[in-house]
Amino acid sequence: MEKKHVENYLADWLTGNDLAFNIIINHYYPRLMAACQKMLSNKEDAEELVMNVFLKIWQHKDQLSHVLKFDDYLFGILRQQIVRHARKSVFITVQIEDQILNELGTIDHPELDLQDLKTRYQAALTKLHPRQREAFVYSRDYDMSQQEIADKMGLSVYTVNNHITSALKVLRQELKECPGSLVVLLLTNALILPIF
Repeated sequence: MEKKHVENYLADWLTGNDLAFNIIINHYYPRLMAACQKMLSNKEDAEELVMNVFLKIWQHKDQLSHVLKFDDYLFGILRQQIVRHARKSVFITVQIEDQILNELGTIDHPELDLQDLKTRYQAALTKLHPRQREAFVYSRDYDMSQQEIADKMGLSVYTVNNHITSALKVLRQELKECPGSLVVLLLTNALILPIF
């Protein structure tokens, strides 16, 4: 199907023709699946992530009028879904509390225990600007996309990205004495939910 026709169906859907959404799904599903399966070996997981993409655009239909390149927008959402899936499959398989810190690379820092690490993390969070901390926590602890965070905070996606990037720089600096593997765990999947 030509791009012009897809854009017409998209316009129809945005103006209330819900049947046009089926045509959009039929057009993009094979391309999204092919891209997703390059990253995931499990077909069922790939199907779930692709359907999540369509669910997201359905849920945020009212925001699509601002999207300039619909293809890029869809594949951007897919990338976010793949990253979330990868993060969950890597980091949620084992509870950090069950790990012996020496196995996580703390052999050079025997004085660090899990509570000390949590305390340092919380202290580092307090050094962030409140908006940076809020954006970072939404991203890491609530698994929200940058678009979702931007909508919730009333900011642009660009500003949210800057807040998260700045927060990561500050946290890495504040936690530089901690073993690298623990910092990665902290910064990708926070140990406890901080309070704003």
